[in-house]
Amino acid sequence: MTTPSPMSAPCYAVLLSSSVMLENMTYRIMVDKLIDLAKGQDGFLAAECSLGETDLLLTYWQDRATAEHWLNHPTLRRTLLLAEQFWFESYHLRLFEVLSTHSFKQTNSTDHSSRFPRITTARGVLKILEESQADLLKAYVTEEKHFLAPWEPQRAEAYYSIELCRLRIREMRRDFLEDQGLALCFLSPDETRMLGYANYSHIVRGVFQSCHLGYSLRESEQGKGLMHELLTAGNHYLHKECRIDRIQANYMPRNARSAAVLSRLGFSKEGYAKNYLKINGQWEDHVLTALVMR
Repeated sequence: MTTPSPMSAPCYAVLLSSSVMLENMTYRIMVDKLIDLAKGQDGFLAAECSLGETDLLLTYWQDRATAEHWLNHPTLRRTLLLAEQFWFESYHLRLFEVLSTHSFKQTNSTDHSSRFPRITTARGVLKILEESQADLLKAYVTEEKHFLAPWEPQRAEAYYSIELCRLRIREMRRDFLEDQGLALCFLSPDETRMLGYANYSHIVRGVFQSCHLGYSLRESEQGKGLMHELLTAGNHYLHKECRIDRIQANYMPRNARSAAVLSRLGFSKEGYAKNYLKINGQWEDHVLTALVMR
């Protein structure tokens, strides 16, 4: 994740590199809060963050004084002490001078040219959200909270916050780049409203070439064939572009709408699992289905 800002050498940078023992939602939120804090400091230019085997949080500053102020900021230091107790296996905090930079930006691409998919259907757009669209995700989960509750795990209140929505979008984008999943959000044609989503998760390659599918749709959009439309487009993309030829989807026996839409899409029943998932605080049986395209 990068926070763009006008930046030219010479300038100064503070690099926090860390090896994490435990990475959880609290840790991710902590990183986001540090970036937000840095943005509000005098002399801030830009920030870059990469989470992987070694996590990197890099902030750029106008001069050495502002960089040193950030390096010694009380909140940063308190956060590091907390991280030593709960998350970090090791870390290094460095200040250095940036003497030169070189940048490139593609100018010949189309408006929507990207390594991330953007699929147009008859009544909407399927795409992996951008961080700037976090408000669309927040509106969706908040407005559909009570409608979706019987079909989803219990959610903490933080799940509905804009901070967690931004974090989820970063994870969606990272999962796609790392070939772990594909979360396609279904937007209105003008991309001002989120209508639903199809989440293809737990991608397994090699001898399996498979994934799991989860999905939801706004209450106001039920009964219009939109779920069939978005899943048809999503399944096609996953099969043709991602080379996945087995999609697994499960539903609770009382969920007649899911049973109907999966049957119409060609999913076949493969089994029945007792107490399979904890939904809305209760262990629920699920019908196991799959779409095989081999």
